[in-house]
Order: sequence, then structure tokens, then C-alpha cells
Amino acid sequence: MTRIKELSLELANMIAAGEVVERPSSVVKELVENSIDAKASVIKVDLIDSGLCKITVTDNGFGMEPSEIPLALKRHATSKISSVEDLFRIVSLGFRGEALPSIASVSQMTITSKTKETDGYYYRYRAGIKTEEGLTAFPEGTKVEVENLFFNTPARYKHLGNSYAELANILDYLYKSALSHPEIAFLCTNNGKTLFQTTGNSDIIEIIASSFGPDSAKAMLSFKGQNNLYRIWGLSSSPGVFRSNRNGINIVLNKRVIRNLSISYAITDAYQTLLPIGKYPITVLYIEADPSLVDVNVHPAKLEVRFTDERELKTLITAVLKETLFQARLPKFNSEESPVEKPLDKSTEPIMKTAPLENTEANTEDEPLNLWDQFFGVSEEKEAKEDYSDNFHETSPASKDKEVYEMPEPKPLTVQENYEQLSFDQDTKEKRFFQNLRYIGQYHQTYLLLEDEENLYLIDQHAAMERLMYEKISKSFESPKAECYELLIPLRLEVSVSEMPLIMNLTDEFAKLGITIEPFGPTALVVRTVPTWIPESLESEFLHDMINHLLHEKTTGKARLYDSLAKKLSCKQSIKAHMKIRPDEVGQLLKDLDQAKMPLTCPHGRPTIISFKRYEIEKLFQRVMG
Repeated sequence: MTRIKELSLELANMIAAGEVVERPSSVVKELVENSIDAKASVIKVDLIDSGLCKITVTDNGFGMEPSEIPLALKRHATSKISSVEDLFRIVSLGFRGEALPSIASVSQMTITSKTKETDGYYYRYRAGIKTEEGLTAFPEGTKVEVENLFFNTPARYKHLGNSYAELANILDYLYKSALSHPEIAFLCTNNGKTLFQTTGNSDIIEIIASSFGPDSAKAMLSFKGQNNLYRIWGLSSSPGVFRSNRNGINIVLNKRVIRNLSISYAITDAYQTLLPIGKYPITVLYIEADPSLVDVNVHPAKLEVRFTDERELKTLITAVLKETLFQARLPKFNSEESPVEKPLDKSTEPIMKTAPLENTEANTEDEPLNLWDQFFGVSEEKEAKEDYSDNFHETSPASKDKEVYEMPEPKPLTVQENYEQLSFDQDTKEKRFFQNLRYIGQYHQTYLLLEDEENLYLIDQHAAMERLMYEKISKSFESPKAECYELLIPLRLEVSVSEMPLIMNLTDEFAKLGITIEPFGPTALVVRTVPTWIPESLESEFLHDMINHLLHEKTTGKARLYDSLAKKLSCKQSIKAHMKIRPDEVGQLLKDLDQAKMPLTCPHGRPTIISFKRYEIEKLFQRVMG
């Protein structure tokens, strides 16, 4: 029988490190938070090999006395709280007293610090055990150097991402930290090269520009509102500027960056019908609340919090953003009116210098691009405008899988089997099955009606087009050298500063897809060649989707990754429901379906065509009995 015994301090710290220190970005987060709590106005992060070899965080805060440094490396030793009451009104970023001992237990750490009253002093540790100490010349503040992270836990080190992924995580965290504390100047270097820098002048627009590029920053709209419990303000992009993932949504609670999916849904709910499917705004949301209304003592990482009456907060966010977006789309009658809103309180609210709203309005009067013309090469007169509401989405969990448009409920039929899904053999395909069908018309501008001597057929125009595009894109991916063309004027794409190292790591993969990209500053790419299947004038949107998919898709294996990407892009490029289709386009569609490998289903497995036997139809009209 085993005996209960107390774990050693070294083992306890290593266990705690498993929750607090997951990767180099976790180390940067904890050290930067300590610097912020020390009232630093300048924080510098120096990395060697993306932090895998060394991380150095230097600040100009109030520092530590020599006797406090070893105390800071003891578990649950902190200057942030001292009583139970403090735990329920936390105003600092750190408060657990676990970060420094956890980091020290799995690395080689050197802490150098100086206060106004004391000289500079340093302590050096290896796996949490002091190896050296002494006086040193150092300005007021603190420097923490972390080397050889996870040197004594090889299993943890083995599962770290590559240097590009680790650097992306660190840059993303520093960007969020700059947003939560715009009054602090941040600087990040990797192997001596500056990657991210802010001035600390409290200009949120400037910080957004440093991460997402100036074009995105110019399209930001300011908002503010409050209720009895919460006060909110911030910036959110106009509908014409969006991202292919939620990484552009940033939530700051009482100057603490948090992660809350429900609040993210509240933000995206305000953009219903304003953004295409799978697109998300760039948003910086500041929430101010009494500390007693939120619980930050949920997880050691301190990213998750619990709110008092979260539903009221979500309602406030959605309502304020909807009103802001509505006002942004109204015509402006007073040209002298300043578009810059004054902060509610300069002492607590960051500066938000917004561009004139006239420059950021989306042109809702432009006619949507006819994707059939793009695919079939038909450029005749344009059809009348149609309702494209199927191309927009709702983002709340309740409506996640709901179609935006509603179809009337069909009346139940009296026959047992109303239709059947077709199946082909090779001989049938060789008889030009689809091209031999007679086109009757379009039902509900969604389904194509066709007939032969014995059957009535319905083809789902979106599913059929999706199948054709999927096979075309998949074939392009499988080719040793993708078909592409060089752009007469290179295309400039804005990406986030944290995505840039990941994209540069995938330049060879993009080249195989027919995309030639080059860096153009910290937040921009220059695209010189694109695949031939991407529609003209839609290059930017498709390239953003491809980049996002290759960076964030969790599919295992290159083949499955490309297959997933082909499915996503084929859906985007296919004709939607509620769109007119001309007879010549129907003819081309039927011809291409005969040439398709698997014409009977879309890439997601839904049928492209169903049939009704004439006998079953005649039974419905009681023309035959039995």
C-alpha cells in the first residue's frame, strides 16, 4: 500500500508549471504582466530563436529590493493581494504568486532589479535552485532572462511548435497587451530584428495599424455605451473590412485581455447580414466594471472570467454596435462635423482617432459579381439585381446552422416515395445523360427543372456548381505545377503582425498552389501570381481565405488539408440560392456535369439531382390507380 506524503517544493513547482507555462508565449505573458503591475511605461521583449533559446523582458518599473527577489520565487508569494477580500476585487493582472517559481523550475533564469533606494542586484537560478547572486550596475526597473526553457522536461519541449508558430503567439499576445495598455510603449525583437513596436501615446488606431496595417485602421468606427452594471467603448471595423477568423476580435476587461466566446458572438451578432459567410470584424472592445462584478480567479492563465449578469452585457454590446453600424451607413449632411468622438473619460479611456465615416462606408448599391459569367466566360448584358441574402450569415450559437432565408413548408404528399436520388454507372455517363435532359425552367431561383420521357428532375444549382468547382480546384492542387498567371499590378494584402511569420514559413506551399508572395513591411504582403481559377476582382478575398485556412485549419495531413480547402473555396465560388440563371448557362452546367467525376453529390455529400417518376406524379393526380 502506498503512503501519503508531501511533495517536494521542486516537484510542486514543476506541476504548477504545467498549467502556467505551456510555451514561450506563456513565459512572455507572465513576465510582461509583472512589468505592467510594476507600473512600467516601457517594456522590451528580446527573443532569441522565437524564445526557444532565450527570452528577456526588461522594464522601467519600480523594481525589487535584493531581499525581495528570492522571495518572489517562492510559491504563492505576491505583492498583489493580502486578504480574502482582495481576491474578490482584483485590479492587478497577477495575483496568484505562481508564475516566477513555475518558470524558474523549468528553465535557467536570471533576475536583475533595482529600486530608487537600492543598488542593482541579480540572482541566477537553474531549475529553481539559486546558483549565483551579486551586485551589478542597472537602471531602475527589472530584467528577467529565461534561457533553455523546458531543458529538464524534454517531453514538454518536444511538443513545442516550430519557431514561426511560437513567434506568432508571442506577437499576438504583445499586440493584445498594447491594446489593453496603450499608455505603455512595447518593443519586441527577435534575433536582433524589431518586429513590433508601439509608442505608448494611447492611440488605439496607431496600435491597430501596427498589427493589421493602415488600411484596416482607417476603416475603424468608434462606439460607446453603458447600462447599470457595465460601461463599454472601443473600435470596430466597417462592414467593408473583415477577417477570415475571430483573431481580430479583442476583448479587454478592466485593462485585462480576456477570452469569452459569448461576448465574441455578441459582437458578430451586430454584423448580421452585413458580412459574408465566415467573415468577422476587427474589433477592440473595452469593458469597464466594478471588480466585484467579475471573477478572474477561474484558471491559472487568467484569460477566462465570469461576469455578473452576462446576458445584460451581451445585449448592451450588440445594441451599441448595431446602432454604430447603422449610423455609419447614413448620409452625412454636415460636412464640417468632426468624425472624432471625444472620450468619456480621458483618464481611463484610450484615444481613438477614427477616419471620416464617408471613407469607410460600403457601397451597397454595386451589383454583386455574376459568378456564372466568371466561370463560363459569358459576358452578356447583366441580369436584374437579385436578393443575395443567402450569402450572409448569423453568428450566434442558436442560429449557427440556420439558413438565413426561409422556405415555405411543403404539404405532405400521399405517396410513400416522392422522389429518388440517382445513381450512374459508367455506361450511363457515356450517353451524355445531363445534356440529353430538356430544360423547363427555374423553381424558386434555386432549383433547375428538367425532364426526359419518363421522369422529372430537380438539380440544386448551388450543389451542382459546387461539385464542378471542387473538382476544378482539387485538380489544380494535385498538379505538380499549378496553372497561374502574373498580375499586371501586384496585389497588396494586409495581414496581422502575428500571422506574418507563419505565412513566410509557408511560401513554398503557396508557390505550389500558384501563389507567389513576398513580405512588404511588418503587416503586408505583395502577391505577384495567382491561380487561374480565382475569379477576376475576387483575388484579395480568395487569397485571404486560403491564407487563413492553411494557417488555422487543424486537419491532419497535407492531402486532407488541401481537400478541406478545396471544399471551402468551391462553396464560396459557386452560385447561391435565389439567383437567376440563363438557359445558355444551364446548357454549360449540364455539359460540365457530364464530364465530372462524381456529378451526383456536392463535395459535402448532398445530392445535386433528384428525380420524380412520371408514374408517381400521375398517382398524385389520380390519373392512375394502385
